[in-house]
Amino acid sequence: MLGLAGFVVLAVSDYGGELEQAIETTADLVGCPQCGAVAELHDRRPSWVRDLPVAGRPVTLVWVKRVWRCRHRLCEMVTWTETSPVIAPRASLTERARREICRRVGEDGASVAAVAREFGVGWRTAMDAVREHGIPRVDDPHRLDGVEIVGLDETAFRAASATGSTSFVSGIVDLSRGSAPARLLDVIDERSASALVSWVNQREAGWRAGIRTAALDPYRGYASALRTALPHAVQVLDAFHVVRLAFAAVDDVRRRIQHEQTGHRGHRDDPLYRIRRLLRRSHDHHSQRSWARLLAGLDAGDTHDEQLARTWIAAQDLRLIYHAPDRARAEQQLYRWLTYCADTDIPELHRLARTIDSWRTELLAYFDTGGVSNGPTEAINLLIKKIKRVGHGFRNFDNYRLRLLLHCGVHWNTVRATPIRGRPPRSVA
Repeated sequence: MLGLAGFVVLAVSDYGGELEQAIETTADLVGCPQCGAVAELHDRRPSWVRDLPVAGRPVTLVWVKRVWRCRHRLCEMVTWTETSPVIAPRASLTERARREICRRVGEDGASVAAVAREFGVGWRTAMDAVREHGIPRVDDPHRLDGVEIVGLDETAFRAASATGSTSFVSGIVDLSRGSAPARLLDVIDERSASALVSWVNQREAGWRAGIRTAALDPYRGYASALRTALPHAVQVLDAFHVVRLAFAAVDDVRRRIQHEQTGHRGHRDDPLYRIRRLLRRSHDHHSQRSWARLLAGLDAGDTHDEQLARTWIAAQDLRLIYHAPDRARAEQQLYRWLTYCADTDIPELHRLARTIDSWRTELLAYFDTGGVSNGPTEAINLLIKKIKRVGHGFRNFDNYRLRLLLHCGVHWNTVRATPIRGRPPRSVA
């Protein structure tokens, strides 16, 4: 039940609601590390260390350490205290407790402070265990093996304050079809082309040559970095970000028309403000009731040459391009969409069309790569935000990167409990 190699249990007691287990080593014949002579027992000194909880109760191991003495008077090694690899010298935690703290923080996504309270140690002690056992997992060179498709996106690291603006970090995610679910490869402490190029150039030439496709959002810094560091990789513009740009244009037109009509921002009873959420819904997700509300709001508020309705139609048509059966059909639909936007007098649509036209090659590459998407990258971003909420924000980027990679970028291979039968099998009955 103890499970510590080389130790036996002497006694178990209850102290303040906690379990105390008195243990000692099984060695009965010890040689002097200096001269090799058989040593004799000199003294016993208890040492208290925290171990894994048992049945929901904290456990303290009282290691009754033996102090040995060399029998030879001329030996320089007079006395010494026994040691064990499972409990480090002067440690307040067993090694398996330190590994469990790292697993709880990494795999389970728990906060360091909460795990430290559970084990009855300080934050620094728990974080030292996370670093000691987590950094070798993160720095394992084989962790990046088998990557063929990568996804790039940014997340906020530090929120804006009185002394500085919001700082962003770039996340690199493995989107290879054989690595489900997606995993975080690394986090770069900057959102720039130079930082991404520097990270890619630090990888081996064979790893860089294996990257065939890269999915990214419409940010020129990532595109230029990929052209420099991975010129052979096909760049794919993520469909989610394209559709988001389209519906952002719908919002911009709605706000402009609303302000021209009322002279203020949207209020609760304004017709266009009341349908703001319906305008962001795809046409095939509308019910009869929502269609009626949408058309009534447009009739009441979209009185300026129906600019909002035409922008909404353009956004829906841009979304439908991704439903084309092949690249040729998608290219035709995209050309008609750009022509439609150019023939309007809506400045928001002109701006959107210029943006999409500048990314035309990356958008159409979606159909050449079997529909590569940055959707799994957005799922990783949700996990990143969860870790930020659990940690109540971060100031140290190294700790932030370690926590993210342990939670989103490492396979823990934890042994899971086998489900117990809900009823006995028929043979028992």
